[in-house]
Formats: sequence, structure tokens, C-alpha cells
Amino acid sequence: MATVRPIPAPLPIRALKTAISWSPVWVPALLFWQISVGGLRPALAEQKRLEAERPAVEERHDETTRDFEVMSAEHRAWDDPVYRERRRRANTDEQRNDAELSGR
Repeated sequence: MATVRPIPAPLPIRALKTAISWSPVWVPALLFWQISVGGLRPALAEQKRLEAERPAVEERHDETTRDFEVMSAEHRAWDDPVYRERRRRANTDEQRNDAELSGR
């Protein structure tokens, strides 16, 4: 009687089966590599860059905030009729003083 042996699977199929059987090892390793190289390192580099720029950005923010407060105060003042009248009178007095000084 003749013995029948199973025909071995071709090499690509055996390699695929081996890769699938080892997937609990290489899938987490691949995920860890992706996070560390593709995500963590660039994020840490960007964090360092932003921390280095922080003082300049905060200074610009403070300066802009001060400018905004000054402009807001001027805007509120020009909406006040008493302020506008005082400015008009002050300008009139300055013009009168300039005319007196140039006439002497």
C-alpha cells in the first residue's frame, strides 16, 4: 500500500501563515514604532520650538492688549460729547495762542 503525504503549501502561503501567527508580536511593535517615530518625536520637537517662541508671543500679546485698551479708551472718549467739546475748546485756545505768538 502506498502512503499519501499532503502536498506542502507554496512558499508565499507558508510565509503568510507564519506572519499571521507572529502578528501578536509584530503588530504592537509596529504600532509602538509608529507612535514613537511618526508621532511622538515630531510632537516633542514642535513643543520645544513653541516653548522657545513663547516669550516673544507673550510680549506681542501684552503689547497688543495695551494698544487695544488705549484705542478702546479713545473710542469711548470720542463718543462722549463733553470730551469732544473740551478737545474743540483746547484746539481753539491753541490756535489763539499760536496766533498771538506769531503776531508779536
